[in-house]
Amino acid sequence: MSFTEVPINPGRILRAIARIGYTPESAICDIVDNSVGANARRIAIKLEREPDMSEARRNSAARYIIADDGDGMDRDRLIEALALGADGEYGSGSLGKYGLGLKSAGLSQGDRIEVVSACEGGSWNKVTLDLPHVEETGRLECLMAEPDSTDLGRVNELLPGAAHGTVVTIEKIHKRNHPSIRKTRDALGRNLGVTYFYFLQPNGGDLEILLDGESVAPFDPLFVDEANVAGNLDDVEWDGRDVRWLERPTPVILDAENQVEATIEATQLVHPPAFDNSAEIRKRYMIGSGNYGFYVYRNKRLIRRAERFNGLIPTDQDFFAFRGRILINDSADDAFNIDVKKSEILLSEEAEDALSEAIYEARRLSRSAWKNAAKLLRAAANQDPNRKAAEALIEVDFPEFLPTDPDDAASDNERAKRTEKESARHPLSDEEREKARKEGSRVTFVDQLDDNALWERSRDATLGTVVRINRSHRFMRMFDERFGEDADVVLLVQALFLSLASAESGTVRNKQELPDDVIEDVFVTYRNQASAAVYKATADALEKRFA
Repeated sequence: MSFTEVPINPGRILRAIARIGYTPESAICDIVDNSVGANARRIAIKLEREPDMSEARRNSAARYIIADDGDGMDRDRLIEALALGADGEYGSGSLGKYGLGLKSAGLSQGDRIEVVSACEGGSWNKVTLDLPHVEETGRLECLMAEPDSTDLGRVNELLPGAAHGTVVTIEKIHKRNHPSIRKTRDALGRNLGVTYFYFLQPNGGDLEILLDGESVAPFDPLFVDEANVAGNLDDVEWDGRDVRWLERPTPVILDAENQVEATIEATQLVHPPAFDNSAEIRKRYMIGSGNYGFYVYRNKRLIRRAERFNGLIPTDQDFFAFRGRILINDSADDAFNIDVKKSEILLSEEAEDALSEAIYEARRLSRSAWKNAAKLLRAAANQDPNRKAAEALIEVDFPEFLPTDPDDAASDNERAKRTEKESARHPLSDEEREKARKEGSRVTFVDQLDDNALWERSRDATLGTVVRINRSHRFMRMFDERFGEDADVVLLVQALFLSLASAESGTVRNKQELPDDVIEDVFVTYRNQASAAVYKATADALEKRFA
C-alpha cells in the first residue's frame, strides 16, 4: 500500500471559498473577529467609494479597510495568515475556527487582500494575496513588499500613534450587483453593535469600534435592561407597551454525555400598533419578519441572528415580539454544527430536543400575549381598515432611483438638495404630521385639495414620502361607501396612491436634466387632469355600475 499526493488547484479553491455566501457586513465582521482575537482595543473600519459615484448606487464600493491596534504580526505570521487552514492554534474562547476567515471573507468581497502589520517593537510589513495572480500561475503565493506611503498613511489615519497593529484592505471589489456603500454602512452599523454587544460594553473588554469615524454603540436585541424594569410577562394583562421577560437566563444541557451547556434567555418585545408612533417603535426595536427568533452568541460573539431552528420558532407574525438569546462557547460547536463562516447552524437531535423543551413555555406565552395585545387593540380601534393599511405600508422600501438614473457624486448632491426642497414645497400641516407619525401612516386624508385633485404628495422627515388623499373627491366618496370596510381593498387603493406619489418624488429627484420646478408644474397638471378624468369616469360609469 502506498500514498500519492493529489494535485490541487489553489485558484479554484480560493474562488470556491470566496463564494461561501458572505454579505459585506458579515465579511467585515469576520475580519473584525481577527482583530478582537489579537487583543485590539481600537478597530477602525473605513468604506471607500469609487470616485465621482453616489454612495447610494450599487457597485459604488472601491475598497474596505479594517484597521486595529492589536498584537500585530511579523513577516512569517503574515504569510501564515494567508495560508489555507492556517496552522495557528485556536484556544478556548477563540472567535476563529477553521483558519479560513480572512481569505473567505476578504475574497468574498474583492479579488485582492492587502495586509500591513507590525508587532510591538517591530517594523511594518506588507503582504498581498491576489486571486487573479493565483489563478494565472496555479500557485498559492503572496507578494511581500515594503509598505508604501498609502499604506502608512492609512495606519496614521486610522490608528494614530499606534506602534503595532494590523490594517486589512480589500481591493478589486466585485462589481456584480455589489451593495451600495450607503446600504452596507447602514447594515454594518447595527450589525456591529449587535454582533459585538458584549465586547463593546464598558466592562466587556473596553473595545472601541469606529465606522467611518463614528463610534459604534452596543445594541442589545433583547432589550434586557427594559425587561428588568418591567418584569415577567403576563400574557393576559400585557398591553404590548413594554418589554417583558419570557425566560430569565437559564442553563440548558445540550449534550449530556459530554456535558455541553448553553445559557438561554428570552424577552417579549413591544407590540408596535399599541403606540402612537408605531413606525418609530418598529425601527427602534427592529420589529419585523426578519428579526424575530434566537440570537446565538459563540464566545460572546454573535454568529446567528433571528434563528428559528427549522420551525422551533414558527414563521408566524404572532412571534414578531419573540427575542431569544443562546450563549455558547466553542465546546458546543458539534451540538450546533457551526459552519465555516460561523453563521449557519444545524442542531443535533439531542440539542434540538433540549432546546425545544427549554423554550416551550416562553414560546406559548409569546404567541398568547401578542394575540391578546392585538385583540385589545382591535377592540379599541374597531378593526379600522385604514390602520391595517398603515401597518402594512409602513415597511415598504421604495427605490431611491432606477438603474438608468444618474449615480455620480454631483448627482447625489443634487438629489439631496431636491429632497430638501421637496420637504419645503410639499409640507404636511402640524396636525397632519402629528397624526401621521402617531399612526405610523404614509397615507393621510384631507377634506379638500386645490382644483379638487384626487391626491397630492407630501414629505415628512420621519416617514418619507406621504400621500394626501382628497376624501371629498367623487371617486373617494363612492369608494368609501362601497368598499370602505374592506381592509384588503382599502390596502390596494392606498398602496396605489402611495406608489404614485413615490414615483413623482423619485422623478423630481432624479430627472436632473430638467429644472425641478418645471417637473413640479408638469405633475400638478397631470394630477389635475387625472383627477378630472377619474371624476368623470366615476360619474358616468362607476356609479352606474355600482348603483
